[in-house]
This record gives sequence, C-alpha cells and structure tokens, in this order.
Amino acid sequence: MLDQQEVAAGTIQDYRLPSNVTPERYLLRLTPDLTAFTFDGEETVAIKVHEQTSEIQLNALELEIARASVERGSKALIGAVEFVPARERAKLTFPQPLEPGEWTLKIAFRGTLNDKLHGFYRSQYKDDAGKTHIVAATQFEATDARRAFPCWDEPAMKARYKVTLVID
Repeated sequence: MLDQQEVAAGTIQDYRLPSNVTPERYLLRLTPDLTAFTFDGEETVAIKVHEQTSEIQLNALELEIARASVERGSKALIGAVEFVPARERAKLTFPQPLEPGEWTLKIAFRGTLNDKLHGFYRSQYKDDAGKTHIVAATQFEATDARRAFPCWDEPAMKARYKVTLVID
C-alpha cells in the first residue's frame, strides 16, 4: 500500500502504468491444458497511442511472452520484450516510434494454471460418483488479471473484452 510520503514524492508512477498508451478492446483466446496445467494465449488489443512512443508498458506476471507486434494500416513492427518482475510489468520496445492514434497490438503468450486461486488457475471437484475432475477458473479482482494475460490491469484503464476458450 502506498503511503502519503511516496505519493507526495511523485513515486506513484513506480506503481501505475504510463497513460501514453491505453487499451480500447481486447480479443482474447485462451487454450488451457488441464493435464499439463498450462495455457496458451493470444490477444489482439485495439490500443490508442496518446503521444509518440517506442515503448508500451503493460502488466504481466508469471507469463511468458513469445511474440509481440503492433500494426497500423500497412505498417507492422515487431517488439522486443523485457520483463520487470518487481513492477509486475512487461515492456515492449519497438524499432520505430508509434505515432499517436489507433493501433493494433498482438501478443502470443503462455502461462501456468496455478493452484494459488489467482489469475487463470486450476481447481477440482468430485462428481456424484466420487470421480475427481480438474477445471480451469479465473480470479481477476485486484491485480490478478495480469497472471492470465498481458493487460492494463488498473481500474482507470477499462476496456471491452471478447474472450474465447478453446476446450475439449
């Protein structure tokens, strides 16, 4: 929790994402593997770049990002990914600055169906015959969505979502 001295000293940016890029709409596809307790994900995010930047910061925790790119019209740029675990962030750096306006961000990622009851996690139940079944569930309150997919996991950065689950 932030104390008043930290906020007064201007270090709140250490805890909040920059507002130069914001999400508008997520198209999220998750493919859980209930045997290996992992999941693969792909997301396409309609973003708005408010000021020229070569970097996008978003929240990600306990995820692997395989690739990230941005597109606008015929322009496509591949991003380099750097994780900042202490800040629960991923920093995507692009070879050219992104001009202000609407862009499409595409990210492929992988994660673990953890047993911590956070993010995208695994659980189990017993049916009437006593057989145990594994299920995948979500918990996104507070700062837990960042464990399921790279996102702007802050109340001030709301967006619309369309989620597709690829399951048996």
